Amino acid sequence: MRDKVEKRYDRFSRFYDFLDTFPGLGGAEKRWRRHAIDMLGIRKGDRVVDIATGSGLIIPWIAEKEPAEIIGIDISRNMLGEAKKRAKKLGVGNLTLIRGDVERLPFRDESIERVISTFSLTTIPDYERAIDEMLRIMKPEGAGVILDTGRPDKLWSRILHAFLVPVAKLFGRTHFDRDVCLSLSKKARIIERTEFYGGMVYCILIVKRIS
Repeated sequence: MRDKVEKRYDRFSRFYDFLDTFPGLGGAEKRWRRHAIDMLGIRKGDRVVDIATGSGLIIPWIAEKEPAEIIGIDISRNMLGEAKKRAKKLGVGNLTLIRGDVERLPFRDESIERVISTFSLTTIPDYERAIDEMLRIMKPEGAGVILDTGRPDKLWSRILHAFLVPVAKLFGRTHFDRDVCLSLSKKARIIERTEFYGGMVYCILIVKRIS
């Protein structure tokens, strides 16, 4: 399964940023991603891990917050190549790119201050494992932000969501019908939640549960 995911993203790595610049939706995605970074509350000196960084879309915006180090991890070699080119073009220097599986993050327990995932938990094969790994590496005083698609509440958005679910699975292997928020609520404390498009897109701030 992981080999298939890697090959799929390797194939369309050069076209991955298309939606980010597509009129309307692309502008909205940029606002959502910037909102997610602001919600994360990055402080100077923080290490920030970008889960499934892809082509590194948010890395330059994270760099604006002056963290000690940005770490992007992705399973696709070609995606990381695009992220490297983006970072070089925009002069991002405090960056480490790692080719790896987000279901087995290569970091010690409670070693990272900030973790962010944008539109990745609906594509990762074992998203429950990925959530566990995000929480494992977060320091007790750290935080994580998840920006992703969810099950909407409003009628008009439910209709659109019902149409998009099979389309996303067919063309992008993306699972819009996953209830990621339910899983997160069982594993972490949800501190803040923002919804867009009637709840079809959400952004949540999480911290570790204190036993």
